[in-house]
Amino acid sequence: MAKNTRPLSGQSQRKYFRDLFRAEAGVTPDAAERLTEACTREIAQIRVRLPMAVRRPLKVSLADAPKPVEAPPAAQPASKPAVPADAATFDPHAFSLIVVMRKGGKDALLARLTDVTDVAQLRAIAKAQHVALDGDPQTRDAILEALVAGTERRIAHREAAAS
Repeated sequence: MAKNTRPLSGQSQRKYFRDLFRAEAGVTPDAAERLTEACTREIAQIRVRLPMAVRRPLKVSLADAPKPVEAPPAAQPASKPAVPADAATFDPHAFSLIVVMRKGGKDALLARLTDVTDVAQLRAIAKAQHVALDGDPQTRDAILEALVAGTERRIAHREAAAS
């Protein structure tokens, strides 16, 4: 009896490792990131049986889990403003602009992007997902419009290249 498996490499493999380590009880976000980096460096390709959404959680009791070591808070220099906590955990690959646009259309993409309030984070999404922003939009609304237009262009270019 054959088991269905799926090969992963590159960004999909990295995302799988990141999600796997973050879902594990007792693993700090910093440790999960270090493990993700180490596995990505050392492993070229993996085959997985189940996607993370279907995977049953591992049964690990908190007594068996290693206790996270908390570092003392570092003093912030007076010249630099404090970084908001959500900015440190921002992931520009949390969702795919192209997938959201193809499955839900323009309105779904705009709805998903309106959750992101920081202009720098919107620009980071565009850069990470290789979506060009026309001109140099400065306002949040202009960046949202440019992201949608850039995503439409990217889809059109993909379809043209595939034909």
